[in-house]
Parts: sequence; C-alpha cells; structure tokens
Amino acid sequence: MANQQRIELLQAEVDVNDQSSFRLLVNGQSIKYITVEPGIYSTEEMCLGPSLVSILPDFPPGDWNEGLISRDADDNQPCFTSIKLTQFPGVQNTWHETRIDYLDLSMEGKLRTGIYKVKCPQYDNVVVVAKFARFPWEIQYIGNETTAYQWISGHDVGPGFLGHVTESGRVIGFLIEYIRDARHAGIQDVKSCREVLGRLHDLGVCHGDTNPFNFLICDGKATLIDFDTARKCDDRGVLFQEMDGLAACLDDRSSRGGGGFL
Repeated sequence: MANQQRIELLQAEVDVNDQSSFRLLVNGQSIKYITVEPGIYSTEEMCLGPSLVSILPDFPPGDWNEGLISRDADDNQPCFTSIKLTQFPGVQNTWHETRIDYLDLSMEGKLRTGIYKVKCPQYDNVVVVAKFARFPWEIQYIGNETTAYQWISGHDVGPGFLGHVTESGRVIGFLIEYIRDARHAGIQDVKSCREVLGRLHDLGVCHGDTNPFNFLICDGKATLIDFDTARKCDDRGVLFQEMDGLAACLDDRSSRGGGGFL
C-alpha cells in the first residue's frame, strides 16, 4: 500500500526469524519506531529503504512514535495493530553544555553501525562524528560512553567531545571531533598507543577493548576511541594487564573489533 506521507528509512534491524525494528523519519520532522512481526515481509524488502517504504501500510494519524505492524485478523493484510506515544529512555549524564538536535545533522557517510560522519550548523558545517543509539535498547551503551568522555575530557586521550545529540528532547548520542587522515594502529605503533593508554590509566580508567581499530594514528600520534566498555578501575593489576597485552592486541589480524572508524 502506498504511503501518502514522505517516509525515509533511517536505520533498520532486520531479523527473518523474529521481529524487525525500523527507525523512520516522517515528513522530515518526526521520528517513529516501527516493529514488524516476522513472516510479513521478506528480508530483501525490508533492507532497502525505497522497497520498505513502498510496502508499509499507511501511517495512522495522530500523535504517536511507536507502532506495531501485524496481519489483520480479518483480511490477513499487513496493518498497524498498535500505535502509542512512548517516552523512550535517554542518556542521563548530560554533562556537556551543547545540545544538537538529530534533525539538524546532515549525514555525510556511515563509518560503522550507529556512527556517521555528519555536518551541522552549530559547528559551521565542518565534518564531525555522530554516535547515537539507533534504538532504545542501545541507550545504555551510549550512556556508558558519554560518561567515559566526561572522565577523559581535557586529558588528550580521545577525540574532543562536542555535545549531546537529542531526539524530541531526549539525549540519544553525542558528537566528537573527526580526526582526518588517520589510520588504524598496527604493531609498529605500539609506543604511541602505550602513551595514550597510559594517560587513560592515569585517570583510573580501563578501556576494555584495546583492538587495533580503537586506536587512530595521525602524524605519529595515537588517539583512543570507542569507550562503551570503559570503566573506572582502581586495581592496578587490571590496568597493568591491559597495558601488558597491548602489543598482542595491536598484532591481532583477526579483524576483531569492527571495520573501521575512518
């Protein structure tokens, strides 16, 4: 059924055997979260924005942001069987003074899942990095990383934290500096990686995921990223273990840790 509203697929979590989840922008101004019951659409139809939009039932009118698509009990056709206005969770530790609305971001390219190069008027349309929760269940991880950036702020450990990203008033993510002309670390960068990891440890913080993709190298200097598993740690033995295992982590060729943040 064709939708009369202008709908854009922002993010999708497709599962052929379970419910699939979608984050959609409607008429350029409201974001809705849609769940589709399994067996209604094919994976191919749901993974591509234009094909998904073309098969969705018409969106019900009214003030709502969460909907469920199931089969109608009478004619077995896909339809919205539930809509509601939900107060989704947001990041609680909003320590930075700057807030940027998600709708003010201009997407310039995807780096990894939930991580994008973006431009926004608040930063003179210079390319920066946005990391945000695509769906409510990811808020916890974004919250953990937001707090970690507070711990390291001003200590030359990670990219500069530029502000919180909001959606309908709640905080769903953050902006950080984009490090241009960077590459991922290798074993040859162990000295500079030890230096930046040492600065993190001096703050009493364990990174928790020191794989090559989480160190960016630019002009011989290492910068740490991806602090969603970082935690405060006063056990020097744990911090020593992380430092002692750094060389082996940097020499790991398994691609553990993802496909890049460049």
